[in-house]
Amino acid sequence: MLFVAVLFILLLKRKAKGGFSFLPPHEFAYGSTLKNSETISETIDQFLSLEVLDPNKIQIETYVGSNSGKNFKTLIDYVTSQKNNALKPLINSLNEIEGISNQKEKAVRLVKALLPFKNLLRDESQQNYIIVFIYYGLKEPVNLSSVAKGQISSLVSQFDTAEEAEKFNNGICPGNYLVGNINIYPLALDNTSWHKNVDFGTSKEAPILEIRFMGLRGIFKYLLNAIETKTGISFKHLDGESI
Repeated sequence: MLFVAVLFILLLKRKAKGGFSFLPPHEFAYGSTLKNSETISETIDQFLSLEVLDPNKIQIETYVGSNSGKNFKTLIDYVTSQKNNALKPLINSLNEIEGISNQKEKAVRLVKALLPFKNLLRDESQQNYIIVFIYYGLKEPVNLSSVAKGQISSLVSQFDTAEEAEKFNNGICPGNYLVGNINIYPLALDNTSWHKNVDFGTSKEAPILEIRFMGLRGIFKYLLNAIETKTGISFKHLDGESI
């Protein structure tokens, strides 16, 4: 899924708000198998609720082909274009969810809305045609608790360069050190294609939650440790760089 990485990097280069205007230092993709599709939204909620993440940095952007928007319009237009009466309840749900201002709630509700229609929408050969990016970001270092900052600082010193560690420890560091995204694929909600390349030691039908990060190695290591502790699920390297 190199396409996703390239697309996101190009996106970062042209954004100018919220610390997304700089080319990121890394590009990691890690994934975990989940018990069933119903747990996708729950696990996303748990990850985005980590105390060290800034809720104000959560943003949703939808890509359908070459069109994008910070809303569900392109997705709604696509679903409508399928001219399938069975999808009308999904269209109604998407229009309702569109009005939610809380981005975390909006992301979780989106996945829940897609779930009953995943088989009707399924087109794994076109999985990358529609991607909903859920962007997230670490709190600024000065806003972290002393415990969390100390733990992250230790990992940054271990996994990143001395210059990067110094910037992080100074309390304010470049925004591109802190950001990542979760990818949602409406045409292949379970994201099982990763089973072809990665041995998860589970059923080939097990849904895979894909989490990407573009910042410092030590920060991502902390986030993966934190969600593993919180949920008991473990993550494996999918593509891009490894920690």
